Amino acid sequence: MSTSGHASPTGPVGASGAEKDRQLLTRIIAGDQQAFSTLMGCHQPTCARILTRMVSQQDVVADLLQETFLSVYRQLHRFRFESSLRTWISRVAYTTALQYLRRRRLEQQWMVALEAPQDVHAVEDEPGPPELSQALQTGRQLTAALGGLSEPQRLMIGLHYVEDFDIGEIAQVTGVPRGTVKSHLHRARKVLKHALTRHATVGELL
Repeated sequence: MSTSGHASPTGPVGASGAEKDRQLLTRIIAGDQQAFSTLMGCHQPTCARILTRMVSQQDVVADLLQETFLSVYRQLHRFRFESSLRTWISRVAYTTALQYLRRRRLEQQWMVALEAPQDVHAVEDEPGPPELSQALQTGRQLTAALGGLSEPQRLMIGLHYVEDFDIGEIAQVTGVPRGTVKSHLHRARKVLKHALTRHATVGELL
């Protein structure tokens, strides 16, 4: 599988994202390797960030990224557009990381960290101001603050504020209930707010 190069647009101007994805998948299933390179180019960055948030070793992440897209290639014919293609591929990356953690006997730690009480009434559907997304993307004062989060919380914060997944999409990627996703995001925001308010330039945004 080559990750280099960029294919021409996957559909006519004005076609919806879903229609372009359908056209791209049709080409891939028909054996168009350039179309698969285009798919990888679109989704590799998100998958790499998911894997990195779950497995910190960069050499392992590189191997898992390759494994992710091998799985995507083998399973594309089963994709039925019951979710967005982006969500489905992200789920493959998440599952690939879980399988690695299972092999390392670390999966149980991850799953325990995922369990959180579902205080749905106290949590917004779309938590947090847009400024938090900007802060996460630019990395201002966040390394230490993010270190105070659990690994699932770091993943969900990244999915929501950096990758722009909504609550439902995060639930589909991770396989946990929407209420649990909301709880993690709510708790993570509280931790980040506490850490970042020590720095006025960022704290004022929260």
